[in-house]
Amino acid sequence: MTLVGMYLLAFNGQWRLEPDSALYLTLGRNVANGQGFTYQDIPHRLAFPGLPRLFAGVFLLFHSDKTLAPLILMLLIGFGALALTYRLFLLCTDRPTAVLLTFGVGISRLFYRYCFELLSDMPFLLGVMAFLVGFEAVFYRSDPDNPDRPAKVAWHDWCFLVGGFFVAVVMRPTMWALCIAAFFALVWAAIRGPHRKRPLIVCGILCGAVFFFYLKVRHAENSLGQYEESFNYRFSHFSSLIHTMFVEYAPRLFEPTLAQSLFGTRLGPGLNTVFGIIILALGFSLLWFRPLWGLWVGMTVAVVLIAIRPLDRYFLEVLPLLVFAWWKGLVWFERRFHGRWASIVFISLFLLGATTNLLRVGEFIIEQRRLPFLEYYKEGRFASIDKVTKMLKHRVQPDAWVIAPPKVARILTFLTDRHIIEPTPEYNWVSASYHTVYLLEPLEDPARQWVESQHAHLGPPISIPIPGRYNPENPQPWVLRRVAPDAPSSQRPRALQTDDLAFHVAPAELERLASGTYNSPKSN
Repeated sequence: MTLVGMYLLAFNGQWRLEPDSALYLTLGRNVANGQGFTYQDIPHRLAFPGLPRLFAGVFLLFHSDKTLAPLILMLLIGFGALALTYRLFLLCTDRPTAVLLTFGVGISRLFYRYCFELLSDMPFLLGVMAFLVGFEAVFYRSDPDNPDRPAKVAWHDWCFLVGGFFVAVVMRPTMWALCIAAFFALVWAAIRGPHRKRPLIVCGILCGAVFFFYLKVRHAENSLGQYEESFNYRFSHFSSLIHTMFVEYAPRLFEPTLAQSLFGTRLGPGLNTVFGIIILALGFSLLWFRPLWGLWVGMTVAVVLIAIRPLDRYFLEVLPLLVFAWWKGLVWFERRFHGRWASIVFISLFLLGATTNLLRVGEFIIEQRRLPFLEYYKEGRFASIDKVTKMLKHRVQPDAWVIAPPKVARILTFLTDRHIIEPTPEYNWVSASYHTVYLLEPLEDPARQWVESQHAHLGPPISIPIPGRYNPENPQPWVLRRVAPDAPSSQRPRALQTDDLAFHVAPAELERLASGTYNSPKSN
C-alpha cells in the first residue's frame, strides 16, 4: 500500500511531452482512425508496432485521443511489472526477501519515472518480467512435496512464458538481445536437465513467435526496419564501431550510467566508475545462479555499447535483476567477512541505494505536483505549447507543411494533427515550389539552410508572436511565417512530371503513382 500511495501521489494526468512518446501517440491515433501504421501519411518503419497499436486500442475504446487514458494504462503496466517482479523473486527466494526486493525496485527512481512516461520502456519490461517468471516456473520450480522433482507447470505459467516473450518482441528492437539470451539459456537447460524436451518445445514456440512477427509486421514492405538497417550499417563499418564502443560509449557506461541506473543519481567522479564495475560484475555473476538472468544482463550491456549510446533508461529492462544481484552481493559480503565492520558496510550500502532513490523520487513528485505543470517541466520549454497548438490549428491548412525546431515537431504533430516536420534529409522531398510550407520560429541553422536550399525566402509573420522559453539560454517568441519560392508563380511548371515527382514525392508514394492510385494530400 505504501508503494501504491507513492505512485498515486505523483500522478497528475499530465503528459510529459517527449518526441518519442508523441511519435507513438500519433501512430496510435492514425491506426485508430483507419489510416494504417503511418506517420505524416507515409508508412512508418522506425517504431516497433507494439506500443502504438496498444495506444490505438485505448483511443478506440475511449473514443478520444486525449492522453489521460494512456497515462492511466502506463501506471497500471508499472503495477503489473511490480507484481511480476514479486512473483519472480518469490519463486527463487523466501517471501520477506521477495517483498524487500520488490519494494527496492518500486522505489527506484528509474522504475518510478517511466511509470509516468508514454514510452515503450515499461511495456517492454512487463513482457520481459512475464517471460522470466514463466521461464523460472517451467524450468526451475520444484515440487513442494519432493524438492528433487520438478513441479507441475500451471497453464498460467505457460501463458507468462509465451505471452511475455511475444509482448517483448513487438515492443522494442532490443528484443533481439532477449532472443539470443533465451536461446543460449534453453540450450543450457537442455544440456543440464532435468528437462530434455521442454527446452526444445519452448525454443520452437519462441522462434515461431519471432518468425510470425517479422513475416506479418516487420516485412510488410519487404524491407528491414530502420533499426535493423542502422545495426547492419554499424557492423559494415567495423573500425568505426570499435572506436565508438571503447572510446565513446564504454566511458559513459561507467561514468555514470550504471551507477545512475541503480542509485538514481550520480555518485561523483570516480565513485561512479567504481560502483559501475561492481554492478556489472554482480550482474554477470547471475550466470551461476540463473544462466538466463546473467545472459540477459550481458546482452543488454552489449546492445547498449554496440547499437545505442549508454543511457540509464536502457537498463530499466534489467533493473529488477540488478537489484537482486546487488542484494545478493551485499549478503555475500556480510557473510564472507564476519564482524561489526562488515555489518556496518552492509547497512551503509543498503541504505545508500534506498536513500538516493527516495530523494530523487521525492524530487519527481514535487515536479509532478507543481502547477501549472508545463511552467516547470523542463525549465518551462513547453509552457507556451497550448497557445502554439491553437495558433497552428487556426493558421495552417490540414495539407500544408510546417518546418519546426528540433524536438518539438513530433509533439506538435500529435497536438495539432498537422504535418509538422524537422528540416532533415528524411523530408528533403518537401518543396516550397509544390507544397504549402510554413516555418515556425525560433529559427535555427538547419531551418535556415533548408530555406536557402529551396531558393525560397521567409514572408512576414502571419501570427502574433507568442512568448516562449523553448531555448532557455536565448528565449525567443514563437512566430509563424510562410516560406515562399523566389521564382514568380508564372515561371513555375503547370503540371508535375514523373521526374519531378521523384524529387518532390515521398518514395513510398511513387509505387502508388505508377499503379495509377496516387492521390496524396501532400502535393498540389
